[in-house]
Amino acid sequence: MTTDISPTGLGVSKQNHVASSFIDEKSGDRIVQLGDVTFPPRKVWMKTYGCQMNYHDTERILSHLKNLNFSHTEDLEEASLVLFNTCAVRELANNKFYSQLGELKHLKQEKGDDLVIGVGGCVAQTEGKDLVKKFKHLNFAFGPDTIDTINDMVYRTYAGDDKFSVNTWDRSSNFSIETKINHGTPQAFVNIIKGCDKYCTYCIVPYTRGRERSRKQAEIVEDVRRLVEYQGVQEVMLLGQNVNSFGKENGERLSDLIMDLDQINGLEILRYTTSHPYDVSDDLIAAHGAAKKLSKHLHLPVQSGSNTVLQRMNREYTKEHYLGLLEKLRAARPDIVLSTDIICGFVNETDEEHKETLDLLEKAQFDFIYSYVYSQRSKTRAAKMEDFLTQEIRKSRLHEVQAFQLAIQEKIRAKMVGNEYRVLVEGSNTMKGETKWKGRTNCNRLIHFKGPAENEDLNLKWHWVDVKCISTTALSCQGELLQGHGRRLNK
Repeated sequence: MTTDISPTGLGVSKQNHVASSFIDEKSGDRIVQLGDVTFPPRKVWMKTYGCQMNYHDTERILSHLKNLNFSHTEDLEEASLVLFNTCAVRELANNKFYSQLGELKHLKQEKGDDLVIGVGGCVAQTEGKDLVKKFKHLNFAFGPDTIDTINDMVYRTYAGDDKFSVNTWDRSSNFSIETKINHGTPQAFVNIIKGCDKYCTYCIVPYTRGRERSRKQAEIVEDVRRLVEYQGVQEVMLLGQNVNSFGKENGERLSDLIMDLDQINGLEILRYTTSHPYDVSDDLIAAHGAAKKLSKHLHLPVQSGSNTVLQRMNREYTKEHYLGLLEKLRAARPDIVLSTDIICGFVNETDEEHKETLDLLEKAQFDFIYSYVYSQRSKTRAAKMEDFLTQEIRKSRLHEVQAFQLAIQEKIRAKMVGNEYRVLVEGSNTMKGETKWKGRTNCNRLIHFKGPAENEDLNLKWHWVDVKCISTTALSCQGELLQGHGRRLNK
């Protein structure tokens, strides 16, 4: 058997190997042969930080590595290959990565050449060469645009070409991929656009993921249809740094893509993230009212409620424009649930600018928010601005924003009590000896409930169930199981 794992023109290798496999007579194991290097069955452990795009990239990497005889493991001790998929956007994720990479020094000393360590993702794109130099136990680093050549990089390492970094950009004009999933669940991330052209002053994404390029609409529709028909996928999340810019270079629109995907039999829920308010068009708003399978939830990052802060951020819209979008969305779909991102303490944010964000929260009535203190990222324009705010001020404002929003959420969630929801069960949690299942509603609210009393051992994971909300807090929803539908909905 042969498998083509040749490079994709990103400068990773000049070799064009085709893998073959044979059965080892002594062990009975399947061995993969690539060039002069053999790959017996090995385990890969992978840690992913950051956004959904990174988790999508991880799925692609693990799928490629199967062709080199690697299977995924959750046990770090049994891994022969350790990979990190990093995030340069959030400071907490960045710190966790550096800490865990440093801790691997001891495991590398213990295993020697039997352990290969690689770092991918956004941190590797900007700091790959420095990482390889600084961490002696790190074998290689690679940027997000080179993930489809992961097998070539692993081959290079096992062939003796150690301590290298690859952060080349894919310069081809056509962005075309096939979604790869390995987890066996009915949920899938589908990348429809990569890169970002916005250059918000605080954001490093354009420097780590490059300029915007979209896949063709027809390719995406067939990609999703294949996932639904042949891999049992029922819920799809469309991904991009700015999904609302989808299709511009091809004369296509996100709204048209949504309406095409809405026609696929077997697809139950369609979601998309992340959106930029500047690119929310009237036709996209209309799609929220027309598409039957599109989630009733939209995450629309605003970042600040102050026009002067938004201007310093280069966000290209005003508070008034943003609130107008929310009004249009609620008119098109009255039951839509909205959420957002807030950055607290952006460069030189004044007390008045901070209060304007609280005013926005009051007017917008978000179902939930993700909130962070501003953290400086090198190479961004904001990093060059003179800044007088202290971390204490930033943290104080974060706590005020979170407390203010929780009071809003508590009132909004209380209205759920008594309502019935159909959810796809994602798993269970056990606390104080009590096990509860959890699933996400169409509007992206997580609801917890007990399994059927007559069959407590029944595994409900990835089943569709109807639940009734019986109580809520600002942060949680408790439900009561009404009816199970199994792994497929019968219509």
